[in-house]
Amino acid sequence: MIDFNEMKQRQEEGQQEIDSLIDDEKTVLKHYCSLATEALLRLGSQKKSPVDQVVVNAFRLGIALGLHLTVADGEVQGRQ
Repeated sequence: MIDFNEMKQRQEEGQQEIDSLIDDEKTVLKHYCSLATEALLRLGSQKKSPVDQVVVNAFRLGIALGLHLTVADGEVQGRQ
């Protein structure tokens, strides 16, 4: 049977591993957001669109996709 101190040590080690994974997840999300922003701005500049319009359209598209809506030609078509 494991004693209290060993149980406490295992719990602390597990918590450290979880914290490490959370930090890794945050790093990956930051990198992904950075890449997505870069791609959006590049696409907007190719189309000579104002940056604010690119940002608004990106949020609108992201929300629509998150709600499982069909998007075609930049317009929301309806539920999938």
